[in-house]
Formats: sequence, structure tokens, C-alpha cells
Amino acid sequence: MATDDKHDREHLLGLSETLQIRNAPLAAWAKAAEDEAARVQARLAKVKSQFDRFRAEEFWDRVMQEVAEILAERGDMTTAEILLELRTVTLRGITLHKEPLTSGTLKKKMDVRASFESYFEPRAEGCYARRAG
Repeated sequence: MATDDKHDREHLLGLSETLQIRNAPLAAWAKAAEDEAARVQARLAKVKSQFDRFRAEEFWDRVMQEVAEILAERGDMTTAEILLELRTVTLRGITLHKEPLTSGTLKKKMDVRASFESYFEPRAEGCYARRAG
């Protein structure tokens, strides 16, 4: 009986060693797959960030076009007055973006365009006018 137990133990140890040897390439493959998955996740996060930035830029360009149309119709206005004239769809659209659509944010966005002499020009008392042309 002791001989049989010894034989079984040696057989099981042999099977264990064989399985460990066979498992090593699989473990290496799993590690490589995990590394590749991490690389793909990082790339996906970067692409998502670029997409979000592009979507935000496109949204703000549409807002600026709408503001330019409002100023063309009504003349000089402050950002607070402009906010009251924006379409409901524009006001709802801001929920998809990080920056809120406030008077301060609108002023910041309009100042950027004014600095590039695009769309607007600042006027006295915090008003803006549509740039001619």
C-alpha cells in the first residue's frame, strides 16, 4: 500500500510539473493580452477625449454663429442679453459639454473670437457687436 501511495504521489507530481510547463506559455500569452488590452484602453481614452474636444469646438462654433445672427438683427448687446435670445435647442445642447452656458463662459468664447477678429468686436459697457464682413 505504501508503494502504491508513493507511486501515486510521484505520478501526481509528474502531472503537476507537466501542467506547470504547459501553463507557462499560456500565462505569458495572458500577460501579453492584458498589456495589449491596457494599450487599447489608453488609446480609446485618447480618441474619446479628442472626439469630445472636437464636438465641443463644433458646438461652440454653432453658438457663435447663432450669436452673430442675433447681433446682426438686434445690434449691440451684452452677453446676459444674448443668453436670453438663444434658442432653446442651444440651451439644451450645452448639457453635453463640460462648460456651462453662462454669461461668463459666453464672454470668454466671444472674447477669443474677437481677439482673432472673427465674428465679434467688443464695444463700450460690456457690449458686443457683429464684426462687419
